[in-house]
Amino acid sequence: MPTQPTPGTDRKLGPFFLMPGITRINGLSYFITAMIAVPMMAALSFLQPIMLRLLDIDRAVQGTLSGDLVFYQEIIVLATTPFIGALADKVGRRPLVMLGVALLGLGYAFYPFAEDVFQMYAYRTIFGLGIAIVATSITIVNTDYVQDRSRGKWVALASLTQGIGIFVVSQLLRTLPASMAKDGMSEQDIAFSLFWACTATCITLFIIATTGLSRSKPPEARERDSVIELVKAGLKTARDNSRVLLAYSCAFAARGDVLVVGTFTFLWTLQGAEDQGLGLAEGYKRGGMIMGVIQGSALLWAMFMGFMLDKIDRVTGVIIAFSLAAAGYTAFGFIDDPFSSSVILPAVILGMGETSTIIAGNALIGQSAPPALRGAVLGSFALCGALGILIATSIGGRVFDLIAPGAPFVQMGIINTLVLSFAVYVRWWGKSSR
Repeated sequence: MPTQPTPGTDRKLGPFFLMPGITRINGLSYFITAMIAVPMMAALSFLQPIMLRLLDIDRAVQGTLSGDLVFYQEIIVLATTPFIGALADKVGRRPLVMLGVALLGLGYAFYPFAEDVFQMYAYRTIFGLGIAIVATSITIVNTDYVQDRSRGKWVALASLTQGIGIFVVSQLLRTLPASMAKDGMSEQDIAFSLFWACTATCITLFIIATTGLSRSKPPEARERDSVIELVKAGLKTARDNSRVLLAYSCAFAARGDVLVVGTFTFLWTLQGAEDQGLGLAEGYKRGGMIMGVIQGSALLWAMFMGFMLDKIDRVTGVIIAFSLAAAGYTAFGFIDDPFSSSVILPAVILGMGETSTIIAGNALIGQSAPPALRGAVLGSFALCGALGILIATSIGGRVFDLIAPGAPFVQMGIINTLVLSFAVYVRWWGKSSR
């Protein structure tokens, strides 16, 4: 069950009890930063299909190449994330957010200049470093700013704002390419405009993070410990506390869930449009509609899930979340035609499951992470998310090409089912240091 209130402060931001030293401006800035940062980490997956088209990549390997690019990106994330988490306990969160956002902006600025696959990999290096830093530091800020008695609602609102950001990006992609094409722009000009718009967004985000996020480090931060010691401590915590290990499993599945949706939905609809003799604009339009349904259902469900998590045991919340996700991803993956109306109901359930796994996992790790090791534990949490993306996208790209476009979604249905089974075990038989 949720823990007792943190003593020594009653400062609130709306219904949320803030941690000592965190102001309302800090809290508002976090929500705005997360609302922009998360879609900026996801938008490259949405834009990748247009680059494959411009470089005339053979359709038979587009799924594999898309998965391999994300795989390479997440290798970088996997190698750096635990050190970033530990570094956050030494230098603070805000400088890392600023650095990560700057790298994302550079990645978007360079990417449309890619003239071959090698250059796409080169620019993914910059982008991968940005994702590693932003994803880890934003997750730690999320945990730092709120007391546990408000954590479920706080994480739900964060997920809601992030979902709004992704929804807006997906709907812009639904309309902008068609509008630009109608104005006579070439596909290459459309690509440059979209990528550079993302760079401009990252510049705006950098300013918001610089001026609004807290400049202080939590008083519990272990500044004198080495980065390696903090990394080891973060991993050891999972061995000693099954709830932390379950939270790491949630990150493994939930990050893979999100990237599979972002990487393969638009690729699927673009190929479906090609099969029907339609152009790039129609493919993006259909992909944007499906993403709109997924994110719309996620937005409507998010706050309900958050309120529920503040009333029930957090592991019970994980069981509910992964039940929805297992059902949604599996049903969505068995759809044959993305232009069919039968895609709607599975997309709704998928959206509910997607946001529920993110909210439940973040609420659980926020409650279970020891304050003195929060950065290190959250770094390991993000590490598991990166590992989940590696598995999901590397295998997902191949089954997309070799079996069916829906196969990556069925794959995630299976992974979510495995986490669900582990959550049931932890709820009734797992050990906890709490």
